[in-house]
Amino acid sequence: MLLLPRIASGQEPFAQPVQELFFTAVVYPRDRGELQLALGARIDRAESPSSALVPFAVEYGITDRWQVEAGWDSYSKGESSPFSDLHTARLSVGTKYSLMNIARSHVHAAFGTDFEFPRASALDEGEGGMEIEPFMALAADLGWHLTVFGSAAASIQARQAAEVIGDERPDDRGTLGAGALVAYRRVTVAVEYTSRSDGLPWRLDGSSLLTPSIVVHPHGTWEIGAGFPIGLHGRHQAGFAINIVKEFG
Repeated sequence: MLLLPRIASGQEPFAQPVQELFFTAVVYPRDRGELQLALGARIDRAESPSSALVPFAVEYGITDRWQVEAGWDSYSKGESSPFSDLHTARLSVGTKYSLMNIARSHVHAAFGTDFEFPRASALDEGEGGMEIEPFMALAADLGWHLTVFGSAAASIQARQAAEVIGDERPDDRGTLGAGALVAYRRVTVAVEYTSRSDGLPWRLDGSSLLTPSIVVHPHGTWEIGAGFPIGLHGRHQAGFAINIVKEFG
């Protein structure tokens, strides 16, 4: 990362290529007074019955660098449809502070903390209690519309966890993510590596994921992304993920 400012020097910046990735925190902030709504779906097709996670998130820019956010995740495991009988699986609140073009370079960073409140009773297996997850995200624009990115998050159990139901869940010490994207006009192609997949209720074994995705910007401040999470251990059948993002202000 120390070499990236020199590599990127002399290259023209371009607009934020993506507002949301599927499993990796992004560095890009909301502008002051800007509101963003994001609705998504994560569908597992590797087991029967199929499972789905439906996240909804709200972000608001306090300043051009500092934002607050809140989220609600619902989960279902249905015999007929992965979206049947959705239940609240997780609530969250958080904050993020972004530093763009550090020292006039094309390197960016963001720091923040999420407070999550998972519900073990809504899942077939999982844990309850509050979790505190401080995180850091980095990105560098290398030119030729190419950006590399990464993030790291720790997981701190703030309250006594509920008893695990079903298979034993491994210790969650945090998550590492990395990847690259290429943005051209209204289309962004990305690939993400995630060291742990336990954000998805049906993959509590903590196995890593590789997620290729494509994001389109059809009109105005709309953004639509589709991805295909692939487990690198155990079941390899690709799932399906989608994000629909809209900005206001």
